[in-house]
Amino acid sequence: MTILSSLRRASRSAPLASKLLLLGTLSGGSLVAYSDSNKKEEEQKQKKKKVVVLGTGWAGISFLKDLDISSYDVQVVSPQNYFAFTPLLPSVTCGTVEARSIVESVRNITKKKNGEIELWEADCVKIDPANNKVHCQPVFKDDPEASQEFSLEYDYLIIAVGAQVNTFGTPGVLENCHFLKEVEDAQRIRRGVIDCFEKAVLPGLTEEQRRTKLHFVIVGGGPTGVEFAAELHDFIEEDITKIYPSVDEFDIRMNDEVIC
Repeated sequence: MTILSSLRRASRSAPLASKLLLLGTLSGGSLVAYSDSNKKEEEQKQKKKKVVVLGTGWAGISFLKDLDISSYDVQVVSPQNYFAFTPLLPSVTCGTVEARSIVESVRNITKKKNGEIELWEADCVKIDPANNKVHCQPVFKDDPEASQEFSLEYDYLIIAVGAQVNTFGTPGVLENCHFLKEVEDAQRIRRGVIDCFEKAVLPGLTEEQRRTKLHFVIVGGGPTGVEFAAELHDFIEEDITKIYPSVDEFDIRMNDEVIC
């Protein structure tokens, strides 16, 4: 009895590994004790409320940064695995800022939290509130094995997918314009602007054809439209005239239509 009492006192003050070793020396019960410990951890994990976040924009990332990850089972669904600092998108269109400078991996952001966050690169195609489920479609449509639809259960659903661009019913905008909402949009505009100047300097074009190639129209006079107009103006004045000296002869026109 004296030995057992001594072992009990030692096990109370010893760390977990020592406790298991002491139990093992007594009756080989260390495996049973370890299984019980794992079982408790699993039960504790199952008791966590499930939080599903749709979107990795400003709202979604801000929510994740403020959430106590250790208290919830968190899963994020987004077609993009990065967060973009959108106020600098106009600067990306003209090369003032590189696209890689305004994006950060969502996995890097969530890695800084005290807990685990699962990220699924997919689109949410359906929400089933009756069964607390969201149905998702992976974005990898060119890979049949990685494009199978899946569903996630939730206790709390955070919808932070942003909004569609408003055209205010302007005819022809959807069919002919570049939008400026995502990093890919800014890169597409950048290529388009350069292509306009490359086409304009080709031999054999009439003066009217050159003017048409160098006619830029900005639809919308909000922060994005105004900032892009300023970036494009500076780009033409400070860079384009050096890259394409013959552009000075051409009539570069930039119109801003304010929609309100």
